[in-house]
Amino acid sequence: MNLLIIFLWGFLGISSAYNVYWYDKTQTYQNRQTMVHLFEWKWGDVAKECENFLQYYGYGAVQVSPPMEHIKAFPSNNYPWWVRYQPVSYKLESRSGNEAEFKDMVDRCNKVGVRIIVDVVMNHMVGIGQKSGSDGVSSSGSSSFDGTHGVQSFPGVPYSLGDFNNPKCDNDIQGSDYQNNAEHVKDCRLVGLLDLNQASDSVRGKIVAYLDKLIDYGVAGFRHDASKHMWSQDILNILNDVKDLRSDIFGANQRPFAVHEVIDRGGEAVKVVDYLNVGRYTNFNFGAIVSSAAKGQSDWRNLANLGPGYQYGNMEDHDVLNFIDNHDNQRDSSPYVVTHKDGYRYQLAVAFMLAWPYGYPRVMSSYYFSFSDQSPPNAGASNEYATTSPTFNDDKTCNSNSGWACEHRWPTIREMAKFRSSVQGTAAAEIDKLGIKFSKQLCQLGKYCDHYSGGIQDGKCVGSTITVNSDQTAFLSIAANSVVAFSLSTKLEKYTPPSPPAGYSTTVILLKKDTQPGQNLFIRGGASNSHNGQCSTGPYQQESDPCAIPVYHITTVPFVYSEYLSWSQQDNYLDFEGAEEKQGTHDGASAFGTPLAYSTNDKTAVEYQPYNKYGAGYWMVELKMDCSKAEQGWFEVKGYETPDIGWEGNIGQKKCSGSIGGTAPFSSINHIAKCGAVNVFTWDSGDCIVDSV
Repeated sequence: MNLLIIFLWGFLGISSAYNVYWYDKTQTYQNRQTMVHLFEWKWGDVAKECENFLQYYGYGAVQVSPPMEHIKAFPSNNYPWWVRYQPVSYKLESRSGNEAEFKDMVDRCNKVGVRIIVDVVMNHMVGIGQKSGSDGVSSSGSSSFDGTHGVQSFPGVPYSLGDFNNPKCDNDIQGSDYQNNAEHVKDCRLVGLLDLNQASDSVRGKIVAYLDKLIDYGVAGFRHDASKHMWSQDILNILNDVKDLRSDIFGANQRPFAVHEVIDRGGEAVKVVDYLNVGRYTNFNFGAIVSSAAKGQSDWRNLANLGPGYQYGNMEDHDVLNFIDNHDNQRDSSPYVVTHKDGYRYQLAVAFMLAWPYGYPRVMSSYYFSFSDQSPPNAGASNEYATTSPTFNDDKTCNSNSGWACEHRWPTIREMAKFRSSVQGTAAAEIDKLGIKFSKQLCQLGKYCDHYSGGIQDGKCVGSTITVNSDQTAFLSIAANSVVAFSLSTKLEKYTPPSPPAGYSTTVILLKKDTQPGQNLFIRGGASNSHNGQCSTGPYQQESDPCAIPVYHITTVPFVYSEYLSWSQQDNYLDFEGAEEKQGTHDGASAFGTPLAYSTNDKTAVEYQPYNKYGAGYWMVELKMDCSKAEQGWFEVKGYETPDIGWEGNIGQKKCSGSIGGTAPFSSINHIAKCGAVNVFTWDSGDCIVDSV
C-alpha cells in the first residue's frame, strides 16, 4: 500500500528535595528536539558537524561514544567497536580523541546550540581476564590494568577488588536470569564484564567525579550504558550527587538529562518502569512497532494511537527516548528493526518517528559494516586502525567510499528533522481512517514545499509543491512507499502566527481534585444555558453554539505536560460539547473538553504556577476569554475527569469569597466563574473564591 501520512502542524527550580522530573528534561532548544547518535565519530569531526550541518537541520543534541580510556585490543586483526564499552579508567583518552579535543568539541557545539550527550559506562570495567601487556592488550591511554579474576586492579581510577560485586555474584548472568532473576541481572557479570558495586560510597564517589568533570566541560547529560544491570536507586544516588549543569550555558539550577539503556520488550525480570524515577529509558519497543509497518508486516494505520499504553513498554512522553535502530540491534544477524541497509523502508520509519509527536527521538548515524564486530572506518593495521573522517558529496550526504553511512544527512531524514523542528510542541489535530494527520490551523491558503522530497531552498521548492486552496483543501499525488510532509517553515509566502484577539480578558480557573498518575482533568462550560438559549450538544458546532465562549490558551506549563500542550491546541471555545473538530489529540486520544494542567504553589516544584496561591492539587488553566459572551460577566464550569470518572456532581454554589468575591447573577448545578478573574473551585463542592488577576 502507499504510505499516506500528511503532517500539517503549527507552531526548574531545584530544591533540596528530589523531583521525579529532574532528569527527563532534554536541555536542548525548544525547536531542536531531535538527537543524533554520531556513533564512533572523532571529537574534531563532531565539532565540525555541529558547526557545518546539525545546527541548520533541527538537530539539538549529539550522543557521542564513551569518551573514557578503554582497552585496546585487535582480535582477528580488527579493532572492534565494543572496546569503547570496556573502561580502563575515567581519563578522557579514547579512540575518538584526547581531553583537549573533547573539551573543544563541547565548546564548539554549545556555541552553535547543539548539546552533547555523553555515553557513560558505570556498570563495569573490562572483561574478566583482560590485562594490559598480555596477549597484545593495552589501553587507549597510558593506564595499566589487571582484570584477572580476584585481582581486578585499575590504578587509573583507582579501583581494586573490593570495588566489585564478586561477593554478591561471582559468575556471569545466565540466560534464564533475564526472565526470572532481576537480582542476578543487576549483580552478576554481563558477558564477563567486571561488575562494579554502585552501592559502595567509594565507587559512587569516583563515578560522580567523572560525571562532574564532564559537566564542568559543558555537556548536557548522559546516556547510561547497561542501566538495566544496575539498581535504579544506586543510579539515582549517583545522579543526585552530581552537580548542576553549567549555568552560563543552561541557566541556573538545571539538572543533567539522563537516558538509560534498559532493554525490556516484555517478559523481562527487569522492567522499564523500574527506571522512570531516574530519567528517560531507551524505548526499544517503539522501533520494533514502526519497523513492522515499514516492513509491510503490519498496517501503518495501527500507529494512529502510538504513545503511552500502546502495546507493551510505551510510557509517557517525558519518560521515553524513541529510535528506530541503535548501534546494537542493527548488528543482529536478522534485525527485528529496519536499518540503513533497508533503504526506503528505513527512510519511511525514520520519517514517521520524526513526524509523530511522541517522546524524544534519536536518529542513528552509522558506518557501513559487513560483520558485527567490525571497527569504524580506519587507516589500517599499520596505523593501529586509527579512525578516519567522513567525506561529503555535493548534495551534503556522506561519501560512501569514506565508510560512513551518515543516515542523519540523507535528504529525506535531514528534511524530516527540519520538519520536526518546525512543528515541535504541536499536536496531531485530526486522525482519519487513512492515517492522515491534519490540522486546520495550518492549512492556510498558499503554496508549500514538501519536506520529504527536498523541502525549500533559496525560496523555491526542491521537490514537490503543495497548493492549499482558499477552502483549505489540497490535491496530493503521493507515490507508493512515500510520504508528504509540509509545515509553515516551507510555506513560500510569509506567515504571521495568530495572537490573542484584542479585548479578550485574562481568566484563570483552578479546580482542586485529588488524582492519580495517568488521570487528567478537563472542564466544559460556557454561557448559562437558562439565560442564553439552548446549548448545542454537538459535535463540532462550537462556532454556532450560543453557549460557547471564545477562548485562547495562554497557560505556561513545563515540558512534561505533553497532554495539556497537545489538547490545548485549537481549543478555541469553552463549551459543553467536548472536543472541537480540529482540537489537538494526545498520542491519538481526543480531548474531553478544555484541558487543565496540574499545579502547586510550591515555587521549588516543576509544577509551580504563579496564579496558584492556594496549595497543591489544583488543576488550572489560564485563558484569554471573550467576556462579552458571558452572562453579566459570569459563566458556567463543570469538571470532567479521565479515565473512567467522568463528570463531577451537581454543585450548589452560593456567595464566593476572595478579593472580588460576590454572588453570581444566576443559579446553576455547575460552578459559576467570573470572566476576567481568578476562579478557585473544589470538585463536588459549592465553595468558591474569586480573586483579581
